[in-house]
Amino acid sequence: RIANELLSRAGIAINGSAPADIRVKNPDFFKRVLQEGSLGLGESYMDGWWECDRLDMFFSKVLRAGLENQLPHHFKDTL
Repeated sequence: RIANELLSRAGIAINGSAPADIRVKNPDFFKRVLQEGSLGLGESYMDGWWECDRLDMFFSKVLRAGLENQLPHHFKDTL
């Protein structure tokens, strides 16, 4: 739910059909990204946990929306 809300702020859908949308292959993706941040995002992509047709568009939207700054700093400690 948290990931869905954050990504929607950037115009990205989970399992959507737009080129910048992500398709999640492993449900542990969400916890990994929330715990590890951008490193978890990159490593989970390399591990095949999610895919995206246009990574350039995905990252452009994420960065323009400032999503990396929208989680409370203590959030990782609650998982």
